[in-house]
Amino acid sequence: MSAPGQPDYGEPVARRVLVVSADIGGGHDATGRALEERVHALWPGSRVGWVDTLEVMGPGVGRGFRRTYVTNVGMTPWLYEFFWASLWRHRWFAVAAKWFTGAWAGRRLAPVIEAFDPDLIVSTYPLGSAGLAWLRRRRGLGVPVGAWVSDFAPHPFWVYSDLDLNVVVHPAALPVAAVAAAGAPLGVCAPPVLETFHPGDRVEAARRCDLDPERSAVVVACGSYGFGSVEEAIRALVDIGDDVQVVAVCGRNERLAERLAALEVPPGRLLVRGWVDDMPTLLRAARLLVTNAGGATALEALATGTPIVMYRPIAAHGAANAALMAAAGLAETAHTPQTLVSGVRTRLRQPARPVLAPSEAWLPDLGLPAVARSRQPDGGPTGPYGGGGGGRGGPDGQRAGSAASRLRRRGGRGQASWPLRAQDAFFRHVQTPSEAQQIGTVLELGPRPDGGPLTGAELTRLLAGRLPAITTLRRRLVDRGRWRRPGWVVDGFVDAAAHIDEVHVRPGDDGSAVIDAFWSDPLPLNRPPWRMVLVRGLPDGHTRLAVKMHHSLGDGLSVIAVLQRLIDMDEPAGAAREAVPPRGTARPTATRLGNAPERAGLDRTREAARLVGRTIRGLARLAAQGSAPRTPLNRPLASPRRRLVTATLPAPDVLRAARACHAHASELMLALTAGALATAHPAPAPDRLRAMFAVSHDPRRRAPTQGNWTGAVTLDLPLVPMPATARITAVRRALREALASGEAEAAGLVMRAMGALPAPVHAALARRVYTSRRLNVVVSYVPALFQARLVGGAPIRSATPVVALADGVHLGIGVLRRGNGFEIGLILNEALTDVGEAFAVALRGGLDDLLAEVDGTPSPHRTVGAVGVGNGGRPAGGDGGTAVVGPEGSVGYRRVPGAAVPPGVPRCA
Repeated sequence: MSAPGQPDYGEPVARRVLVVSADIGGGHDATGRALEERVHALWPGSRVGWVDTLEVMGPGVGRGFRRTYVTNVGMTPWLYEFFWASLWRHRWFAVAAKWFTGAWAGRRLAPVIEAFDPDLIVSTYPLGSAGLAWLRRRRGLGVPVGAWVSDFAPHPFWVYSDLDLNVVVHPAALPVAAVAAAGAPLGVCAPPVLETFHPGDRVEAARRCDLDPERSAVVVACGSYGFGSVEEAIRALVDIGDDVQVVAVCGRNERLAERLAALEVPPGRLLVRGWVDDMPTLLRAARLLVTNAGGATALEALATGTPIVMYRPIAAHGAANAALMAAAGLAETAHTPQTLVSGVRTRLRQPARPVLAPSEAWLPDLGLPAVARSRQPDGGPTGPYGGGGGGRGGPDGQRAGSAASRLRRRGGRGQASWPLRAQDAFFRHVQTPSEAQQIGTVLELGPRPDGGPLTGAELTRLLAGRLPAITTLRRRLVDRGRWRRPGWVVDGFVDAAAHIDEVHVRPGDDGSAVIDAFWSDPLPLNRPPWRMVLVRGLPDGHTRLAVKMHHSLGDGLSVIAVLQRLIDMDEPAGAAREAVPPRGTARPTATRLGNAPERAGLDRTREAARLVGRTIRGLARLAAQGSAPRTPLNRPLASPRRRLVTATLPAPDVLRAARACHAHASELMLALTAGALATAHPAPAPDRLRAMFAVSHDPRRRAPTQGNWTGAVTLDLPLVPMPATARITAVRRALREALASGEAEAAGLVMRAMGALPAPVHAALARRVYTSRRLNVVVSYVPALFQARLVGGAPIRSATPVVALADGVHLGIGVLRRGNGFEIGLILNEALTDVGEAFAVALRGGLDDLLAEVDGTPSPHRTVGAVGVGNGGRPAGGDGGTAVVGPEGSVGYRRVPGAAVPPGVPRCA
């Protein structure tokens, strides 16, 4: 049970898990696949990303490390043994080697971790663990990090005191790991293999593998590279007799397979195979496994109950694994063909028995829950926000707090913290007393299944259970010094109740004043910068939930990604489970992060040249833009109070108009926005308005829950009177020219370059460029196509986006595509309330005019649908439409769906 006020960490909350592995042999990926499988079983719906440490360390690094490894093991084992022994013999050498590789790998892993925004990191490769330990020490990596030792015997490169937990596969390995890194948190788990590796019917397995069930199958498998004295072992084993069938698994070593296939042996005694996809069945069919490394194949044999003989173990880690397994009674060793044959005959005469019995010392579920909990405080919070704690092993484990945890407990200036990316620090710098940088959404919620409304207590329980798995909402801004960018620390515990307000309104009050006040008040920055307000007392069990985050925490896509982790889908919780790649897959099929696969040098050069060309053109475009037009919308206003105006446009009408105009929905909505601004703008109105329009650099990449990853282009929206189709054409052309010009890439480059400057200079430049001198209005379009979902059992009826404003920019427009509607949120200074009301009316009228123009029919009289002014839901009706009351009591606009645009009807140019 959890302590009072603490969440129940047993709730199966979906997580973002990053697997840090490497393509060098097959053992590291095999362990990663086992952990991924268990992640999906523990936390259904989780997203698992993979990163190859060697791949991100630089071009050619992976190829070079693999070649060096193969050469050392196969040709210069004495050199490999010398390096191994030096790590144990000379502490200074181990410390220096781990620091060098850790700094190298850590710097390259940092952007991958930022982009994926994991809640949990699992490492199966020593250099990856070194990089993560370096990031924990130097940059305050605050998410839980665990390292799983893929070999039976750990060595100094496997174990790190800065990580939350180092997991070995047998209690006998704990003392070795404790010597490898003094004070490191240790735990032990069952062999980390896929669940398909388990004992079973040997006869049935033999038939499935096309083996003779009457004969004893001896599998010889020496890893993916087929290292060691494999041929020598095969020659000895095939002479045992006809009652033994030898199966040689050669992995990726095609030359070895060819040599073994050419051996002259009695028929039926030797089967030569390359890479085996169904290794679990083959090991169940085997009476014995002969191997020489003690890595993933040996762990898989332990899990299936197959006895193991280690024949002439390879240098360094192979010899260490064999010695420790023999000492634990889990394997026998042989160093000559005679002793191998004698040992195999003895084993085959013995009855089959379990090789590895379950142990109470094992951490459950491969130790994943223990690592996931490791960033939580040991004795409860010392206030609303406590510090992180060290990892905790099992009954036979050891515990030690990491250096980063100790720094985090101190709090305040100088603590280990992860520096903000330049794009995120930008929005921290541009915040002013009158323009708080906060973005979010307002959700309209229907009644729960029992007919009652969502309550603050239920919302708090929901948040408390999910906060431990959502690192984004546990990030807190800290000062890293006058000349350095601000940073993040991740609080181990966040009191959900301290971030949620519950307000009961009187009958007849729709809560608009509460929502407006919520968006008017800036977020406190001495705690994780997010907040919610739940408005209750609305008719028929309805509620309104407003959610906001500081812009430095993320952009609009990040807000949606966070919401998707806080809300439940209507479909069962495990529907999003991803398949685990089968054994033998060259690389895991889950999300791959880091560098793309190596391509031809000419293609890379051409792509880089195109990117440079686009960026140069974009820089020229930025330099030539000049100042934004002068407009009454940007006049100085003393009050920081804000109003939120909402509107909804039916998706079928918008999409039909977009098809008729050969435009994307975002282009059409931007043009409708321009037309509504032209109508609502107070006199004197300029001919154009400068709008900042957010765009995604890579729409194929699923957004993380933290950080600003979208770019932006600036557009001059035409305000002069013109036909609706002409405005569509003008906006479409302007937007496509801006995207093709490279402005988004250039703006990203400028943002990063500004971030390289000292913090005071960065702040001054940010405040100079992000003002009404450069733009008049902020517009954002988010294609969030998630369907009906639930918040604590209450269905989401609508979701209104809210964007952040800038100094002197008092009007921001957010458009969210959701289900059958386009939901628009207009946030503006309360002094511009009249503009907001006129904008909402004109937006619907503009769509009606456009549909009439493309259909060739008379335009209806400016009808309005689903318009809320100041969240008041006051409809403005008119001829040509029907205002209806939906099941949740909201006012909507129903339009008779039009058929496809008939031939001959004028369309957009």
